[in-house]
Amino acid sequence: MKHCPHPGCSWQAIAPTADAALTQYAEHLVEEHSRTVDVDIPDGMVQIKLQEGGEWITTTFEEARKLHDTGHDE
Repeated sequence: MKHCPHPGCSWQAIAPTADAALTQYAEHLVEEHSRTVDVDIPDGMVQIKLQEGGEWITTTFEEARKLHDTGHDE
């Protein structure tokens, strides 16, 4: 089962498959833990911040996923 790791958030997926749970999780993140900013980000790119006080990084979704996964492996 997929749980949200954000502090104080008790959300969890209720889904028939792991793929469905991941889709629900992505929707949850956008709805509950994201915000809109006034920045020009090229199509196909996303911005991420790896540390609380860190700089924003503009990268592809695939690279953002790799950076995120690497950060959780440590």
